[in-house]
Amino acid sequence: MTDKTTPSRASDPLGTAAMARIGAAVPTADFWIFVILLILAVVGAGISSVDDQGGHRYWSGLVLAYGMVCVVRSWFLAKGEGVSVWPMISTQVLHWLGALVAIQLILFFEAGGMTVRGPAADYALLVLALSTYLAGVHFNWTYILLGTILAVIAVALQELEQITLYLVTVPLALVAIWLVYKRKFG
Repeated sequence: MTDKTTPSRASDPLGTAAMARIGAAVPTADFWIFVILLILAVVGAGISSVDDQGGHRYWSGLVLAYGMVCVVRSWFLAKGEGVSVWPMISTQVLHWLGALVAIQLILFFEAGGMTVRGPAADYALLVLALSTYLAGVHFNWTYILLGTILAVIAVALQELEQITLYLVTVPLALVAIWLVYKRKFG
């Protein structure tokens, strides 16, 4: 016997009912995604400050992680709202592919001796910051906040010593988490 309020798999082949349930959990998912991406950014600041190569490979990987998160969230949100998935996903893929290509060009310039290691990692971080900020403009406001924090981290990496870097970024991250929490849950 099946519940009359839940569509059967045959009448709901795309899982729209399941997507609606997932859509109801969007504030919680968005909050934890924000927290995880923010933690990864703060960890990247530490890696950049102690790594001889400036952590530029880490920032390249983080572009992929941020991009995958945005694509998956776009898919879930589009399915939950019952709109076409592919325009939103293709926009996200092209957006993050552009960021990845820009970072790879920075690494290419570094390998060719056109720039030195330290600034190359900062440039890669700035590309990630801008891409994240723009994803926020077009996708989810929390990415605006995340992109801004990434830009602050880039400036802090250039201007501050390692301990001072954390004295700036950790409180900033905690305030950002509090703001997102208050906005999502009241």
